[in-house]
Amino acid sequence: MPTPKVAFQPDETVYLPPAAAGNTLAVGSQVALFLNGLIDQSVVLPEEWDELDAKIRTGLYALDFQSEVVQRLLALHLITPFQADMIRKGRTRDLVLGQYRVLEQIGRGGMGVVYRAENTYLRREVALKVLVNSASDNCAGLRGRFYAEARAAARLHHPNLVACLDAGRQASAESTGLIYDYYVMELITGHDLHTLVATGGPLAVGRACDLFQQVADALAEAHRHGLIHRDVKPSNIVVTPDWQAKLLDFGLALHPQRRVTVPGTILGTVGYMAPEQARDPQTVDARADLFGLGATMYWALTGREPFANTGDPIHDLHQRLTAPPPDIRRFRPELPEDLGDLIGRMLSTDPDRRPPSARVVAISLSGLARWAAVAAGPSSAGSGVLDDRQRVVVVDDDAALRKLQAAYLGDEFAVEEAGDGEALLAVLRRRIVDLVVLDINLPGRTGDQLIDAIAANAPEGQRPMILLTSGDVPAESLGGLLTGGADDFLAKPFGRAEYRGRIRGLLGRRAGTRNRQLKETLRMGVENLTRTPAPAPESLAKVGGLTVAAGPTGLEKIAVLLRVFAQMANETLPFDAGYPDRLGRYVRALAAAAPDSGEYSRLKDARYLDLLVGVAPLHDLGMVAVPATVLRKPAALDDQDRMVLQTHPVMGSEWVVAAAGGTESLPALSLAAEVIRSHHERWDGAGYPDALAGVECPLSARVVGLASVYDALRSRRSYRPALPHARVLRMMVNELAGQFDPTLLAALATAGARFEKVFKMTPD
Repeated sequence: MPTPKVAFQPDETVYLPPAAAGNTLAVGSQVALFLNGLIDQSVVLPEEWDELDAKIRTGLYALDFQSEVVQRLLALHLITPFQADMIRKGRTRDLVLGQYRVLEQIGRGGMGVVYRAENTYLRREVALKVLVNSASDNCAGLRGRFYAEARAAARLHHPNLVACLDAGRQASAESTGLIYDYYVMELITGHDLHTLVATGGPLAVGRACDLFQQVADALAEAHRHGLIHRDVKPSNIVVTPDWQAKLLDFGLALHPQRRVTVPGTILGTVGYMAPEQARDPQTVDARADLFGLGATMYWALTGREPFANTGDPIHDLHQRLTAPPPDIRRFRPELPEDLGDLIGRMLSTDPDRRPPSARVVAISLSGLARWAAVAAGPSSAGSGVLDDRQRVVVVDDDAALRKLQAAYLGDEFAVEEAGDGEALLAVLRRRIVDLVVLDINLPGRTGDQLIDAIAANAPEGQRPMILLTSGDVPAESLGGLLTGGADDFLAKPFGRAEYRGRIRGLLGRRAGTRNRQLKETLRMGVENLTRTPAPAPESLAKVGGLTVAAGPTGLEKIAVLLRVFAQMANETLPFDAGYPDRLGRYVRALAAAAPDSGEYSRLKDARYLDLLVGVAPLHDLGMVAVPATVLRKPAALDDQDRMVLQTHPVMGSEWVVAAAGGTESLPALSLAAEVIRSHHERWDGAGYPDALAGVECPLSARVVGLASVYDALRSRRSYRPALPHARVLRMMVNELAGQFDPTLLAALATAGARFEKVFKMTPD
């Protein structure tokens, strides 16, 4: 039965009690009074009302019921759905606080509700944070904290902090005794970092460094004013569409010379709270914010909470206070070593081991962001280039010192060694290099005498950067040699950090120069400025699709495992000798066709892609333990056979984890374990061994799983013939679609022609 429509009462000319809301008959002039009341208070803006066609205004005055008036105003976009709902509830007067008309609710926190609102005079949209409380003394402490937050925001002026513009207090229009305290902030469009990562996946390295450099700068400004945020977490960082970070919510800020914390209480979000803050929030200093910043970076780069919730509160609290989270490179092995170390320091349980200030963190991240952009360079995913790292030649007659410098550079660069000038020139004749580290005191021609020869042996516009080193020549003399064509100098002895920093700086300058040259060349209509040099066989080794330095490197263990697996694959498993190389090329083809957004942007990271190509051939390592009677069974497998077969991902991953043994190669081996364990999971959750669904399955395993299924369907098996390319694509995209990530399936459709060429081992 429809609700009866009740007539306006004489004393209810404009604002109606909730009992009659939406069903009151507008008699005579009452509808005019109702509409005029909305206009007078600026719930409906007077200028927008005046702009309406006269016939529309007349039609509104002619309506019979308030519900019809509200619905018509909503259809004309004169009010918002939120405002319409408030009017129906008889709370029209609560839609205007001071000079701000409330438009919609956009958030809710521990100290109030946040609305989108509009200044009725300037017509500028703002964010309005409102604390609804009573006039009793019981709310005095909460009001004090609320206005302390507003004053903290008002004191700070920084592009990465949300500005406070105004504040005020207003009593409710109803006889409830409620007080509305509010303050006004700039309105930020975008998503908070938690939502951004939860929906789009972990951030790319360069993007994360850039965003958190902004947040660290904002914290440094707050700390300069004596304010400690104490609640840095993903939901308190908003990222705008143009990737500007904004730090929110100083509601828990510790103010200089003033304590608003109640003793015995814990303030902050436990998963992101420094251990010392959990013990006593009144005594923390700015380093507590660095812990929260590090924990938030951990989330942004991995999509994982830094401290896992096991369900045992006592155990979790003990771990939280005494132990750091797992090494972030366990989940993002492609992260630059320096970035992983920085996050590890920020998450130290001992404040003295953290960076000394937010300013230092900001500077560190700024350098890492610039280097990440330079190191990434143009993506070569799928290009067939086996090693697109920047090439460095270390020239020194001391073999031990050459090895030390190569170790300092690690896997980040393709490093070659030369003992004298002739060996250097032989390298330069074979390929283009990016930087020469040149000792002055060499047998034969000295380092300064080789500078001109280096330029003469390089193609036009491709001269490498030159870093002079010496332990004997004074630094002033080394500096003077810069006028002869060298780019920088470094006196011995030098440390690892100083050496790597100098190398990165020079290569960054070279990349900038080459970018400018490229633009100029394109402007002149000349093409093909870049080159794709072949790797040197004596300094690089290709192992299962991964190119590694011949000497000891962080990938040495993976190289050994890959060689062992390749041998076992030839003797035990139904793979041909070309399978590891094909698998790596499939992975690169998928990476090239995948979108450059969300978690798929990881596939555009050259370091991550090299690691993934390198570990991909290990995916079925556990099959070695499956009996041959099961592997080579010509008939369909029964339930017992399938149970045996489905143990291989767990066994293989456990072997690799045990092989890692906590060594420096753990990040790369962790990626291998991830691929091995999860490559049989399915997008629809029907896979094994963990029944992971959707993005719960690691991206690495989804990529390798799709590539391996394609190759398996193309290859002949004892129980079925090989299938043609077109048939396999139709099966995977249509009949088997539930097994695979839809985004990767779309990439497969795009890269289908390359997959066919790879399988036939024809050139790309």
